[in-house]
Amino acid sequence: MSTWWETRRSVRLAELAYALEFFGADPVEDPGVGELARAAQALAGEYRTSDRGQAIHRAGDLLDQAATALHAADRLRGTPIPVVNHHLSRAATALAHAHACLHGRALPPAEPVPPA
Repeated sequence: MSTWWETRRSVRLAELAYALEFFGADPVEDPGVGELARAAQALAGEYRTSDRGQAIHRAGDLLDQAATALHAADRLRGTPIPVVNHHLSRAATALAHAHACLHGRALPPAEPVPPA
């Protein structure tokens, strides 16, 4: 069972790295959770301080939610992998909402990520 979860985690990390590229992150070949968290946090700051409109600011807030979920997953190393995958899934959801926000599509509101 743990092999499936580990594979799922690796796939999810690659998907998150690819999703962050859309927002301007540098491509990462073998992403780590902490590395993705820092990239999302940096992008969130850029988007929130942008003067290009409310959609950009909202995307920045969602990028910050993704960064929070990624930081939580990074801090939980050593815990059961399904718990880490849950946080990675929350980050993916926040990034999907940010992507939709920039394309003017409405999705159901993202669940806020509670501070850790």
